[in-house]
Amino acid sequence: MKRYALLLIVVLLTGAVAGCLGGDGSSVTPSTTAENEGTVPTTTTAPQTTTTPSRTVTETPAGPDVNALLQGVSEIRQFTYTSNTSLEMLVTIEGNGTSQGDNVTLRILERGYMDFESWSAWINSTTVSLPDGARTNTSRIVVDNVTYIQTIVGWVRTEDRTASDILWRYSIVGLAREYLKEKPNSVETGAVTKLTYSIPDYRLKPLAMVYFAASPDTVVYVKDGQLELWFSDGRLVGGRLSFSVSSETNVDDPTLGKMTIKQDGKWSETFEIDSINEKRSVKEPST
Repeated sequence: MKRYALLLIVVLLTGAVAGCLGGDGSSVTPSTTAENEGTVPTTTTAPQTTTTPSRTVTETPAGPDVNALLQGVSEIRQFTYTSNTSLEMLVTIEGNGTSQGDNVTLRILERGYMDFESWSAWINSTTVSLPDGARTNTSRIVVDNVTYIQTIVGWVRTEDRTASDILWRYSIVGLAREYLKEKPNSVETGAVTKLTYSIPDYRLKPLAMVYFAASPDTVVYVKDGQLELWFSDGRLVGGRLSFSVSSETNVDDPTLGKMTIKQDGKWSETFEIDSINEKRSVKEPST
Protein backbone atom coordinates (compact mmCIF):
# COMPACT_ATOMS: atom_id res chain seq x y z
CA MET A 1 0.00 0.00 0.00
CA LYS A 2 2.87 2.35 0.67
CA ARG A 3 3.79 2.62 -3.00
CA TYR A 4 0.22 3.68 -3.86
CA ALA A 5 0.19 6.31 -1.11
CA LEU A 6 3.52 7.62 -2.32
CA LEU A 7 2.23 7.64 -5.88
CA LEU A 8 -0.78 9.65 -4.76
CA ILE A 9 1.49 12.21 -3.15
CA VAL A 10 3.47 12.41 -6.36
CA VAL A 11 0.28 12.90 -8.36
CA LEU A 12 -0.90 15.67 -6.04
CA LEU A 13 2.46 17.42 -6.02
CA THR A 14 2.74 17.06 -9.77
CA GLY A 15 -0.66 18.70 -10.08
CA ALA A 16 0.31 21.51 -7.75
CA VAL A 17 3.59 22.14 -9.53
CA ALA A 18 1.95 21.86 -12.94
CA GLY A 19 -0.75 24.29 -11.85
CA CYS A 20 1.87 26.73 -10.62
CA LEU A 21 3.91 26.37 -13.68
CA GLY A 22 1.47 26.12 -16.39
CA GLY A 23 -24.84 44.53 6.94
CA ASP A 24 -25.95 45.37 10.22
CA GLY A 25 -26.09 42.57 12.76
CA SER A 26 -28.60 44.08 15.19
CA SER A 27 -32.25 43.10 15.33
CA VAL A 28 -35.31 44.09 17.36
CA THR A 29 -37.94 41.80 18.79
CA PRO A 30 -41.35 43.39 19.50
CA SER A 31 -43.19 42.25 22.62
CA THR A 32 -46.44 43.34 24.21
CA THR A 33 -46.65 44.13 27.94
CA ALA A 34 -49.46 45.49 30.12
CA GLU A 35 -48.45 48.91 31.44
CA ASN A 36 -50.84 51.01 33.59
CA GLU A 37 -51.09 54.47 32.04
CA GLY A 38 -53.52 55.81 34.65
CA THR A 39 -57.05 55.55 36.06
CA VAL A 40 -59.79 57.55 34.35
CA PRO A 41 -62.73 58.28 36.74
CA THR A 42 -66.28 58.36 35.35
CA THR A 43 -69.30 60.41 36.48
CA THR A 44 -71.06 57.33 37.85
CA THR A 45 -70.82 56.14 41.45
CA ALA A 46 -68.90 53.04 40.30
CA PRO A 47 -65.51 54.18 39.01
CA GLN A 48 -64.14 52.30 35.99
CA THR A 49 -60.45 51.77 35.36
CA THR A 50 -59.20 51.57 31.78
CA THR A 51 -55.77 50.05 31.10
CA THR A 52 -54.13 50.87 27.76
CA PRO A 53 -51.55 48.33 26.54
CA SER A 54 -48.32 49.75 25.18
CA ARG A 55 -45.62 48.29 22.93
CA THR A 56 -42.05 48.06 24.17
CA VAL A 57 -38.97 47.13 22.18
CA THR A 58 -36.38 44.66 23.42
CA GLU A 59 -33.04 44.60 21.62
CA THR A 60 -31.16 41.36 21.11
CA PRO A 61 -27.39 41.45 21.42
CA ALA A 62 -25.88 43.02 18.32
CA GLY A 63 -24.15 40.73 15.88
CA PRO A 64 -20.80 41.50 14.30
CA ASP A 65 -20.38 44.65 12.27
CA VAL A 66 -19.42 42.98 9.01
CA ASN A 67 -18.35 46.26 7.43
CA ALA A 68 -15.94 46.83 10.31
CA LEU A 69 -14.62 43.28 9.93
CA LEU A 70 -14.08 43.83 6.22
CA GLN A 71 -12.30 47.11 6.91
CA GLY A 72 -9.99 45.38 9.36
CA VAL A 73 -9.18 42.60 6.90
CA SER A 74 -8.58 45.13 4.14
CA GLU A 75 -5.89 46.72 6.32
CA ILE A 76 -3.90 43.48 6.55
CA ARG A 77 -0.79 44.09 4.46
CA GLN A 78 1.34 41.17 5.62
CA PHE A 79 0.61 38.07 7.69
CA THR A 80 2.11 34.76 8.70
CA TYR A 81 0.00 31.66 9.11
CA THR A 82 -0.08 27.96 9.84
CA SER A 83 -2.50 25.67 8.04
CA ASN A 84 -3.35 22.02 8.57
CA THR A 85 -5.03 20.15 5.76
CA SER A 86 -6.65 16.74 5.95
CA LEU A 87 -7.38 14.97 2.69
CA GLU A 88 -9.26 11.70 3.10
CA MET A 89 -9.67 9.84 -0.16
CA LEU A 90 -10.86 6.56 -1.59
CA VAL A 91 -8.26 5.94 -4.27
CA THR A 92 -8.89 3.42 -7.03
CA ILE A 93 -5.99 2.49 -9.29
CA GLU A 94 -6.78 0.68 -12.51
CA GLY A 95 -4.09 -0.72 -14.77
CA ASN A 96 -2.75 -3.86 -16.39
CA GLY A 97 -6.19 -5.45 -16.22
CA THR A 98 -6.46 -5.04 -12.44
CA SER A 99 -8.16 -2.64 -10.08
CA GLN A 100 -7.29 -1.87 -6.48
CA GLY A 101 -9.04 0.49 -4.10
CA ASP A 102 -7.59 1.85 -0.88
CA ASN A 103 -8.40 4.52 1.67
CA VAL A 104 -5.63 7.10 1.85
CA THR A 105 -5.31 10.00 4.26
CA LEU A 106 -2.93 12.85 3.60
CA ARG A 107 -1.93 15.42 6.21
CA ILE A 108 -0.42 18.66 4.91
CA LEU A 109 1.25 21.05 7.35
CA GLU A 110 1.94 24.43 5.81
CA ARG A 111 3.65 27.51 7.22
CA GLY A 112 3.88 30.71 5.24
CA TYR A 113 4.29 34.45 4.98
CA MET A 114 2.35 36.62 2.53
CA ASP A 115 2.88 40.28 1.68
CA PHE A 116 0.07 42.02 -0.21
CA GLU A 117 2.14 45.19 -0.66
CA SER A 118 5.07 43.65 -2.49
CA TRP A 119 3.18 40.58 -3.76
CA SER A 120 5.83 38.38 -2.20
CA ALA A 121 5.53 35.20 -0.16
CA TRP A 122 7.28 32.09 1.07
CA ILE A 123 5.50 28.83 1.82
CA ASN A 124 6.94 25.61 3.23
CA SER A 125 4.82 22.47 3.43
CA THR A 126 5.18 18.87 4.53
CA THR A 127 2.85 16.18 3.19
CA VAL A 128 2.51 12.90 5.08
CA SER A 129 0.51 9.83 4.07
CA LEU A 130 -1.17 7.87 6.86
CA PRO A 131 -0.73 5.23 8.07
CA ASP A 132 2.21 4.56 5.75
CA GLY A 133 4.26 7.59 6.73
CA ALA A 134 5.43 8.52 3.23
CA ARG A 135 6.66 12.12 3.51
CA THR A 136 7.41 14.89 1.02
CA ASN A 137 8.61 18.46 1.64
CA THR A 138 7.97 21.32 -0.78
CA SER A 139 8.78 25.04 -0.85
CA ARG A 140 7.53 28.01 -2.85
CA ILE A 141 8.81 31.56 -3.00
CA VAL A 142 6.99 34.42 -4.71
CA VAL A 143 8.74 37.71 -5.47
CA ASP A 144 6.76 40.43 -7.24
CA ASN A 145 4.27 37.78 -8.38
CA VAL A 146 7.01 35.63 -9.93
CA THR A 147 6.82 32.11 -8.48
CA TYR A 148 9.77 29.85 -7.70
CA ILE A 149 9.13 26.18 -6.89
CA GLN A 150 11.67 23.88 -5.32
CA THR A 151 11.90 20.57 -7.19
CA ILE A 152 14.28 17.63 -7.12
CA VAL A 153 16.39 19.42 -9.74
CA GLY A 154 16.46 22.74 -7.89
CA TRP A 155 14.41 25.92 -8.02
CA VAL A 156 12.20 26.40 -11.07
CA ARG A 157 10.98 29.87 -12.03
CA THR A 158 7.58 30.63 -13.56
CA GLU A 159 5.95 33.93 -14.41
CA ASP A 160 2.52 32.37 -14.88
CA ARG A 161 0.19 34.88 -13.21
CA THR A 162 -2.51 32.24 -12.78
CA ALA A 163 -0.40 30.42 -10.21
CA SER A 164 0.14 33.51 -8.08
CA ASP A 165 -3.50 34.59 -8.47
CA ILE A 166 -4.60 31.27 -6.94
CA LEU A 167 -2.16 31.77 -4.07
CA TRP A 168 -3.49 35.19 -3.10
CA ARG A 169 -7.18 34.47 -3.74
CA TYR A 170 -7.36 31.28 -1.68
CA SER A 171 -5.27 32.48 1.24
CA ILE A 172 -7.34 33.02 4.38
CA VAL A 173 -7.02 36.80 4.00
CA GLY A 174 -7.93 36.64 0.32
CA LEU A 175 -10.99 34.53 1.12
CA ALA A 176 -12.04 36.89 3.93
CA ARG A 177 -11.74 39.92 1.66
CA GLU A 178 -13.92 38.22 -0.94
CA TYR A 179 -16.65 36.68 1.20
CA LEU A 180 -17.13 39.41 3.82
CA LYS A 181 -18.76 41.36 1.00
CA GLU A 182 -21.51 38.73 0.94
CA LYS A 183 -24.16 37.65 3.42
CA PRO A 184 -23.08 34.66 5.55
CA ASN A 185 -25.27 31.59 5.88
CA SER A 186 -24.85 31.63 9.65
CA VAL A 187 -23.17 33.64 12.41
CA GLU A 188 -22.03 32.33 15.78
CA THR A 189 -20.93 34.79 18.45
CA GLY A 190 -18.90 34.30 21.59
CA ALA A 191 -15.26 34.60 22.49
CA VAL A 192 -14.68 33.82 18.81
CA THR A 193 -17.16 35.00 16.17
CA LYS A 194 -17.65 32.51 13.35
CA LEU A 195 -19.16 33.42 9.99
CA THR A 196 -20.03 30.52 7.69
CA TYR A 197 -20.48 30.73 3.92
CA SER A 198 -21.50 28.18 1.31
CA ILE A 199 -19.23 28.33 -1.73
CA PRO A 200 -20.50 27.45 -5.21
CA ASP A 201 -18.59 24.70 -6.98
CA TYR A 202 -17.28 26.93 -9.76
CA ARG A 203 -15.57 29.25 -7.25
CA LEU A 204 -13.55 26.39 -5.77
CA LYS A 205 -12.69 24.50 -8.92
CA PRO A 206 -9.63 26.67 -9.78
CA LEU A 207 -8.08 25.69 -6.44
CA ALA A 208 -8.95 22.01 -6.87
CA MET A 209 -7.49 21.99 -10.37
CA VAL A 210 -4.12 23.15 -9.06
CA TYR A 211 -3.85 20.13 -6.77
CA PHE A 212 -5.66 17.42 -8.72
CA ALA A 213 -5.17 18.21 -12.42
CA ALA A 214 -1.95 16.25 -12.80
CA SER A 215 -2.42 15.95 -16.55
CA PRO A 216 -4.31 17.94 -19.20
CA ASP A 217 -7.04 15.31 -19.46
CA THR A 218 -7.73 15.16 -15.72
CA VAL A 219 -11.41 15.52 -14.86
CA VAL A 220 -12.11 17.26 -11.53
CA TYR A 221 -15.45 17.73 -9.76
CA VAL A 222 -16.04 19.85 -6.64
CA LYS A 223 -19.09 20.16 -4.38
CA ASP A 224 -20.21 21.02 -0.82
CA GLY A 225 -17.84 23.97 -0.49
CA GLN A 226 -17.92 25.73 2.88
CA LEU A 227 -15.86 28.56 4.38
CA GLU A 228 -15.63 29.58 8.03
CA LEU A 229 -14.07 32.91 9.04
CA TRP A 230 -13.04 33.31 12.69
CA PHE A 231 -12.70 36.67 14.44
CA SER A 232 -11.67 37.65 17.96
CA ASP A 233 -12.16 41.26 19.11
CA GLY A 234 -12.79 42.20 15.49
CA ARG A 235 -9.52 40.69 14.29
CA LEU A 236 -9.25 37.84 11.81
CA VAL A 237 -7.61 34.93 13.63
CA GLY A 238 -8.24 32.02 11.28
CA GLY A 239 -10.81 29.92 9.51
CA ARG A 240 -11.60 26.68 7.75
CA LEU A 241 -12.13 25.75 4.10
CA SER A 242 -13.70 22.41 3.15
CA PHE A 243 -15.12 20.76 0.06
CA SER A 244 -15.70 17.37 -1.51
CA VAL A 245 -13.66 16.51 -4.56
CA SER A 246 -13.37 13.71 -7.10
CA SER A 247 -10.96 13.34 -9.97
CA GLU A 248 -9.77 10.93 -12.62
CA THR A 249 -6.17 11.03 -13.82
CA ASN A 250 -4.25 9.00 -16.37
CA VAL A 251 -0.66 8.28 -15.35
CA ASP A 252 2.15 6.63 -17.28
CA ASP A 253 4.59 5.58 -14.57
CA PRO A 254 7.92 4.09 -15.69
CA THR A 255 7.77 1.51 -12.91
CA LEU A 256 4.08 0.73 -12.53
CA GLY A 257 3.04 1.33 -16.14
CA LYS A 258 -0.07 3.03 -17.48
CA MET A 259 -2.77 3.56 -14.89
CA THR A 260 -5.99 5.42 -14.27
CA ILE A 261 -6.23 6.91 -10.79
CA LYS A 262 -9.68 7.78 -9.48
CA GLN A 263 -9.98 9.76 -6.26
CA ASP A 264 -13.08 10.56 -4.24
CA GLY A 265 -12.98 12.28 -0.87
CA LYS A 266 -12.97 15.44 1.22
CA TRP A 267 -10.57 18.35 1.67
CA SER A 268 -10.57 20.19 5.01
CA GLU A 269 -8.06 22.98 5.67
CA THR A 270 -7.79 24.91 8.93
CA PHE A 271 -5.93 28.23 9.04
CA GLU A 272 -4.45 30.04 12.02
CA ILE A 273 -3.02 33.53 11.63
CA ASP A 274 0.18 33.88 13.63
CA SER A 275 1.06 37.54 13.02
CA ILE A 276 -0.28 40.57 11.16
CA ASN A 277 1.53 43.47 9.52
CA GLU A 278 5.03 42.37 10.46
CA LYS A 279 7.17 43.07 7.41
CA ARG A 280 9.65 40.37 6.43
CA SER A 281 12.20 40.07 3.69
CA VAL A 282 11.55 37.72 0.78
CA LYS A 283 14.36 37.19 -1.69
CA GLU A 284 14.64 35.33 -4.95
CA PRO A 285 16.29 31.91 -4.60
CA SER A 286 19.34 30.98 -6.58
CA THR A 287 18.25 29.17 -9.72
